[in-house]
Order: sequence, then structure tokens, then C-alpha cells
Amino acid sequence: MLINFIRKYIYEIVTVIVFGITRTVNLGIIPIFTDEAIYTYWAQVALNDPANRYISLEDGKQPLFIWLAALAQLVINDPLLAARSISIFSGAVSLVVIYLLAKDLFGAKTARIAAILYVVLPFTLLYDRMALYDSLLTAICLLTVYLSIKLAQKPRLDYALLTGIVLGAGLITKSSAALFLVLLPAPLILLSLKKKTWLKQTMRWIPLAVLAAIIAEVIYNSLRLSQLFYLIDRKNYSFIRPISAFLKEPFALFYSNSTSILKWVTSYIGYPLLAIFVLTLIYGLYTKNRKIILLAVYVLFPFAIEVFFNIVLYPRFVLFYIPYLIIIIAYGFYLLWQSGKVNKIVCLLIFILAVGYPIVNSFFLLTNPTRAQIASSDYGQYIDSWPAGYGVKEVTSVLTKESQKGPVYMGTEGTFGLLPFALDIYFSDKSNPQISGFWPVNADTLPQQVLDAAKTKKTYFLFNENQKEILNPKLHLVAKYQKGTSASFMRLYEVK
Repeated sequence: MLINFIRKYIYEIVTVIVFGITRTVNLGIIPIFTDEAIYTYWAQVALNDPANRYISLEDGKQPLFIWLAALAQLVINDPLLAARSISIFSGAVSLVVIYLLAKDLFGAKTARIAAILYVVLPFTLLYDRMALYDSLLTAICLLTVYLSIKLAQKPRLDYALLTGIVLGAGLITKSSAALFLVLLPAPLILLSLKKKTWLKQTMRWIPLAVLAAIIAEVIYNSLRLSQLFYLIDRKNYSFIRPISAFLKEPFALFYSNSTSILKWVTSYIGYPLLAIFVLTLIYGLYTKNRKIILLAVYVLFPFAIEVFFNIVLYPRFVLFYIPYLIIIIAYGFYLLWQSGKVNKIVCLLIFILAVGYPIVNSFFLLTNPTRAQIASSDYGQYIDSWPAGYGVKEVTSVLTKESQKGPVYMGTEGTFGLLPFALDIYFSDKSNPQISGFWPVNADTLPQQVLDAAKTKKTYFLFNENQKEILNPKLHLVAKYQKGTSASFMRLYEVK
């Protein structure tokens, strides 16, 4: 029986194994990034101080990822790896749901192709390995879509309850999940309604959909238990413009945002896969294939919202609607394979060539990230510029070693973000070393607190953003750590 099971599901088994390897091997090869340091620090605080379980709301961010990362720290000693494990788990959920969704819509062969694409594409690979909200958001939105389709096909109380709970989880993860609350009727309209029974179907669906929406809103509004709930809206409006501004200048952001997103997506998946997406989408519109059109809605609606409304945009903001693009691409390959108009060997070669570029980039992300051709803004943040945490591991090692010899004091350039949080998370339960952040910092006249500490104990100061030559005679360079291949360094000085 076991042998028969393996034979039947050999593709799925191999895909899961490859997923496990690619998501866990060299997990620390990309150093801690500014936002990861913040989220990991918040998770640590939330775990150890019940009064601060809503700490992320201080910055207007919903807390579900922080809570899960806090729980992970109970079983994983390294706080960063604990937080990153939440994204790995989220990626596993996404892999399963993208397979099930593709299988329900287009069959097992399309599902296998979609699962393979999810595993090998550098976009999904990168964010399944980082302690950021986006992989969790992607998994929750995928599950919401899957359940909302089930609810439209079979209006049942259990599907309504599950849809509401999952959607509520999305709303307490990131505000982008609200887009899928708006899209809740899409499966009913595009997949389920029939001419003769549309009214009866709609009347059965509406109360269940309303129940799901109410549950989701109740879960979201539970955050009102914190007095900081109002900061979510304030934070949202630092990323998007209000409708009033859109009505005045509807196309003010269209060109810059649309070109940026297209560049980012292309850099991660390559032109061949993007071309297959476009051709399959055209085919779907031409043949009035409702399943393709539905998936297109899940891609194009969030895309349009970001294009017209976002005043701040990063590649990771696109991740949560990439799975539907992946399924469309997978179905495009399936159509090509089944058409009979193209030789099977040629089809296989097209597939290999199309995924070749993404696979190479994924390989470099796992082995040598500085060689990966990923979106330039991501490369800058995670590898080449000041937010990248190259040097944190080495400085942590220095502090650990020196603190075993005697009292140590560390001053950092920064009070929030990479410094000092990337160090704090490794010494939170220790009084030695003592770590203090300062901002702004003048290298020529160090803070008096640092100078006083140098009189009685081993004292260091860590610079991350200041890249100018430091001539202060009281600072002696211990080491400098290059960020990627750039001329940017994290520099550790001993204070005399």
C-alpha cells in the first residue's frame, strides 16, 4: 500500500521534499534585516511581558505574526530563526493550498506544475525564509480564497465559519487582507451562478457571507482591547493616499507604481513566465473561461489598488497576489502540453527554459545572495545597504566573548530598528553586556554616557549608517563588515 501511495503521489512527495530543503538550508545566509530585527524584538517582548502583547500596535502594525513568532521562541532558541520559522510554516500552508486550489479549478497536472513553480520561484523562496509579515499574509489570503470558492459552490455553515475565522486572521495580520473581504462575492458571481437558479443561490449565499464578514470584523475589532488600535489607520495612511486625493489626481501614481511592480515581478519570475501569464489570460478572456477570469481578478484587483493608491511600495507588497498568477501560468503550461500542436519534448524544453532563470536566482539566494538578480530595491534592503544586517552575527560573537571576561558596554548608532534590536534579541535575559542606542550620533563627540562607561568597563560603539571616515582619537577600529558587494560597512569601534 505504501509503495502504491508513493508511486501515485511521487511528484507531490518530491515537491514537498524540495520545499523543505530550499526553505531551511542556509537559513541564516541572508543576515537579519531592519524590519526583521523590529518584529523579532517585539515578539520577544510580547512573550516575556503580558502587558506588551499588543506592542506592534505602537507602530500601527497588526499583531498576529508577532504572536506566532513569540510562540516559536518557546521552542527555538535563536530568536531570528524562530521568527523566520513562521514564514517557513506559512510557505508550507501556501504550497498545500495553491495545490488544492489549482487541482479544484484545473486538475491534478496543473496543480503539480503550480506547486513546483511555487517552490522554485525566488520571490516565494525569499519571503518564505524571512521574518516578515508577507508570507503569513499570503498563506491566509490563499486559504480565504479557497474557502470562499467552497462557500460559493456549497453554501454551508461550516464554510462560512471557516472563511470568517481565516479572513479575520488576515485582518489582524495586515490590512491588505481587507481586499479579499471586498472580493468575497467574486467566486459566486464568476463560478457558481446559473441563469435559472441565480436568485435562489444568491439568497442562500448572502446570509452565510454576511456571517463570515461579521466573524472577520469581530476578530479584527478585538484589537480594540488595546488603546493603540487607532494607530492602524494612521499607519495605513502613511502607505496609501485617501480617496479624496485619488479623486483629485487619479493617475498621479499610476505610471511609477505600475512600472515598478512590473519590473519587480519580471526580475523575480523572468520574461518567459510573465509572457505565459499574459497569453493564458488573453486565452481565458477570449474563451470566457470563468476560472481564469476569477484568478485574474485576484491578481488585477490588488494590483490596481496598489497602482492607484500606494504612496509607499516595496516588492513584498506584491507577494500576496502572486499565487494566483502562478496558477494561471501553470494552467498555461498545461494547455500547451495538452494542445497536441507542440511536440511534448518541445513543451518540456520551453518549461525548463522558462524556469531556468528563476531557478538560478533561487540557487544563488541559497548559496551566495550577492549574485542573485532580484528586485533592486530588495537587493538594497536585504544585502547591499544600511538596512542589511551584515556584521550583526560577528558583533554578537564579540560581545558574547568579551562579556565572559568582565563588564561590557555597547553603544549603537540607532535607537529603533536594526540597531540596537538586532543585538538586544540575543542578550535580552542578560545584564552584561549593557546595550544602549543613541540617535543622532556625532562621531567626533560621542554621547557622554558612552565616554563615562569607557572609564570603568570595556566599551564599544557600533556605527551602521555613518559611512564617513571617523577620526576621533577615542575610537579605535576593531572590525568592519561589508554589506553585500557595496561600499557600505557596519563598523565596530572600541572606545578608549
